[in-house]
Amino acid sequence: MTNVFTYHRTLNDRTIRLLKVMLEPESRTLTIQLVEKLLDQVDFDALSYVWGSQMERIPIKCNGKRLDIGVNLHAALHERRRRRCTKPLWADQICINQEDIEEKTSQVRMMRDIYATADRVIVWLGEQQPEDIDGLHLVERLYEKCGGKQYDADAGIYDFHDFDCEAREIPRPFFNPKWAAVFKLIGNPWFGRIWVIQELLVAGRSVVWKGSLNMDTNAILWVAILVGRHRNLYNSYGIVMGSPKYSVLMARNIAESYYRFKKTGPGAIYDVLSRNLGMGATDFRDRVFALAGVSLGLDQAFIDYRRTFREVACLVGKMTLLGFPNYRLNKEGNELLILKDNINEHRFPIEWLAFHANPQNHELGIPSWVPDLFSPHSPGLLMTGFYDTMYLRESRDLPKPRVRLGKQLYSMPEPSLDYWQICVPDEIEIEGAIFDCVRVVARNRPSLPLPSPSLKNCNDTWTAFEAVSKYETEMVYWLSDIRLLADPSLDCKGSIMDGPSFDAFWRTLLYNRGPRFDYSSPNQQVEGNLAVTFGYWYLWKKFQMQRRWQDGSLIWAVHDKMLAKLAEPFEEAEGRVRHARNFFVSQRGRIGWVPFRTSVGDQVCVLQGMRIPLILRPQGNRWEVIGACYVHELMDGQLWDLDCLQWKFMKFV
Repeated sequence: MTNVFTYHRTLNDRTIRLLKVMLEPESRTLTIQLVEKLLDQVDFDALSYVWGSQMERIPIKCNGKRLDIGVNLHAALHERRRRRCTKPLWADQICINQEDIEEKTSQVRMMRDIYATADRVIVWLGEQQPEDIDGLHLVERLYEKCGGKQYDADAGIYDFHDFDCEAREIPRPFFNPKWAAVFKLIGNPWFGRIWVIQELLVAGRSVVWKGSLNMDTNAILWVAILVGRHRNLYNSYGIVMGSPKYSVLMARNIAESYYRFKKTGPGAIYDVLSRNLGMGATDFRDRVFALAGVSLGLDQAFIDYRRTFREVACLVGKMTLLGFPNYRLNKEGNELLILKDNINEHRFPIEWLAFHANPQNHELGIPSWVPDLFSPHSPGLLMTGFYDTMYLRESRDLPKPRVRLGKQLYSMPEPSLDYWQICVPDEIEIEGAIFDCVRVVARNRPSLPLPSPSLKNCNDTWTAFEAVSKYETEMVYWLSDIRLLADPSLDCKGSIMDGPSFDAFWRTLLYNRGPRFDYSSPNQQVEGNLAVTFGYWYLWKKFQMQRRWQDGSLIWAVHDKMLAKLAEPFEEAEGRVRHARNFFVSQRGRIGWVPFRTSVGDQVCVLQGMRIPLILRPQGNRWEVIGACYVHELMDGQLWDLDCLQWKFMKFV
């Protein structure tokens, strides 16, 4: 194989390349034939797989010449030869000339059609491991026992309780080897790749291959949702996988996207992006382009590899803040955004600026005003889920967001029109007002101790207890510190529950939200009786820091369990919001939570028509968006009623 394979021409129109694995003895070098066919005139399979590291590549014969491919793709083709599969196969690494930008753009624009046209999409999870059979059997048993075929992707999104294993005659997950095998299956790198979403969603028929094993796609996806939505399974996944590179939430999100797409069809590009955060792609632009085929109303010209990632992100950011999901390029080459539904009731959805607790725009190299629909979510509360401005409709009149595109203030189109079309603006300005300034930002909340993978002996147990005691000691000191920041008039040696300011303090710890989200009453505040469980929660922490298990483990265990039960309501509520932001105090004495990048001197801003305030940092005559914040007693529309607000159109960097 001295001659190296080269692509002879750029593919055009509806032409694709397909490969056929030659059925030679397995001891020989893998050999394929690569041919060109019209997409609509050929039967073929399509491969959904992970490229993996390309540092190590394996040579194969392609049309008699040498072609180096990735290890994972080589394993998939080798398995195809072992199974004696003769049908042509489409695999992007070989079938697209990755060095030809023109071809890559045209072929990626066709990828939705390629996977939708394929007779079968093969999901390749890699070579078989010894434990995979046990994992597969448990997946099938769970799917059968729980009636997975009746699963509703939209049910129980806000629930996070333990899965009842006993009721379904399933072994408990903690330190169970069969569950460990399941966790390794859904922790596979395939579940962290952005392209697999489109490949899976549009497939007419799909099957999962793990080496020689065949798996039911629906069963694997259903179990991914199961693990991602139940506390004991989720925690066990974290213990077994250590610090997993691929979160179980990624697997859950792919599965939920699959069921949602089957139920409701495609959504706006920004909505689809928001449901699949942190997914991997070798090329950052593919974080967007990979989802174009399962999104609404996007012209093929939307996918263009001549754009930089920054340019792609800015285009999506403008579509997001304006709420215009449709994009097309007209004959003159002008980029147009189009809105077709509910034109006269349209509100610019600027709440997307609050979507991410800690936007990573500075790391991504994109402007601060672009909603971060790319980075994994921070732990804790997604405030837009609880403080959506539209939830206030029944309780007060809502001001509409006001935006200016360039120098023009855009108004609604004529009522007679059934669509609203605008050119992609160079800039979006939003009307807002500064109402406060950050005076103090507290130190970070103590980090939870890492769960121990095993407790094989007394020494392991004592070590785990010591780690918990150290954490709870740090928590008690941290709570005392932020309590004094919230109310400096308190006696530093007094009770944390002293003073009339205590009500505001404990409510702020929960973002004034209870353990549950109530669809029928989403604006409902935390009930006052939860303050009692705060007392038990705080006592539980002080009990843990006293290390009394050394005096008598049985008595300590009884007291610990009793306090834990009494503290459970507050623990559950606080657990939903922790580690998302830092506690802060403003110049005017307000308290709340701000993004981690917030600094003293940053400004607190309200945008017209947006319920959630923002932290902004001055940059000359413009503003850098640091992120959304919680300001106690100003989260239910009171912002718009503050005195002396000086509204003006704000420009952002």
